[in-house]
Amino acid sequence: MKFLFVSDFVPAPDSGSAGSVLAIGDALSMRGHRVDYEWRSTARRRIPHHTASVVLELPRIQLRQVARRLDGASYDVVVASQPYAYLMYERLPRLHPHTLFLNRTHGWEDRLYRAYRRFRWDPPAPVWRRVVSYAAERAIHRACVRTVTACQGLIAPSSRCAEFVRATYGVADDKVTVAPYGVDEAFLRQPRTSPTPHDGLRLLYVGHYMPGKGSTVLETVLSPFARRYADVRLTLVVDPASVEEVRRRYEPAFGDRLSVRSWTPRDQLRSIYAEHDLLLHPSFFEGFGKAWQEAMACGLCVVGFGEGGLPDVATNERDAFFCDVGDLDAYRALLDRCLADPLMARDVGARARSVIREYTWDRTAVVTEDFCERRRQTLV
Repeated sequence: MKFLFVSDFVPAPDSGSAGSVLAIGDALSMRGHRVDYEWRSTARRRIPHHTASVVLELPRIQLRQVARRLDGASYDVVVASQPYAYLMYERLPRLHPHTLFLNRTHGWEDRLYRAYRRFRWDPPAPVWRRVVSYAAERAIHRACVRTVTACQGLIAPSSRCAEFVRATYGVADDKVTVAPYGVDEAFLRQPRTSPTPHDGLRLLYVGHYMPGKGSTVLETVLSPFARRYADVRLTLVVDPASVEEVRRRYEPAFGDRLSVRSWTPRDQLRSIYAEHDLLLHPSFFEGFGKAWQEAMACGLCVVGFGEGGLPDVATNERDAFFCDVGDLDAYRALLDRCLADPLMARDVGARARSVIREYTWDRTAVVTEDFCERRRQTLV
């Protein structure tokens, strides 16, 4: 098959969504398919506000991008990321009846807003900001509805995402599939740096330091454990703007057992994973999740909320520990259980590494390929 992948991303291999698009494309190419890309348009946008631009400008931009490509070449499958290509889905199939038009979500936007309304992880905002946020939410909801209605199939990275789409919009089961992300081989090959048997756990957090990713959960939970378990060490790899704030928050409790680092090249990040035992991952929303997957590949025990693809991949209390999203008491109890029994936590990490080996990018490509073949039969 000949694929065209469309997204409003910059083609950066180390980024989350764009890196996944490239990895899936490479895996499909290895299976003998032709894959072309249409990335973020370099044309100047008239609306400076990001959300307003993607809602009001991006649908027409992507329609023009894809129409231009289809005028010059034929494709069996066009796959657009994000829910803003609805004009493409609504207008182009009748002009190209033998092309399958799919959507791939890396974290369905309506589900993100649903999670935010439920957990309210940000501090209270002024009235004007809440009004603007509500207007943006409604506009994005309309984009999601138009996209899921008009596209000819939708690929989700996790079952939670797929089930949300089916239940929210009444989509037929066969119109949606789950294609879990793969893990890069380099993480699976990374040798571990083993502690001595009597060392306390080496804790790690990797990601943007923000409430939606669980920063307030960590601030509530970690300091008491630092005093109770004097041999526990903590490392946080965070966005550059958060480094000093993170250091101020955790240094009083952890002292010289604390290490705070800014974004790190991926080859160095692998070694950082391998030097730790447990990944802290209390994220309130994930499309699939990259940090927990990379951590499992490097042999870490993940302690997180049961969000994104983690419940699809791991069995709770065997390959990882996770609890209901937002359940602070349950999260505290899981972490306490691991800190009290480091050998048990390390055993879970060892099993995690074995489980995650099954999740390759080739597997993602096979699921994508099979789904495309089934959906193409509906065009006949």
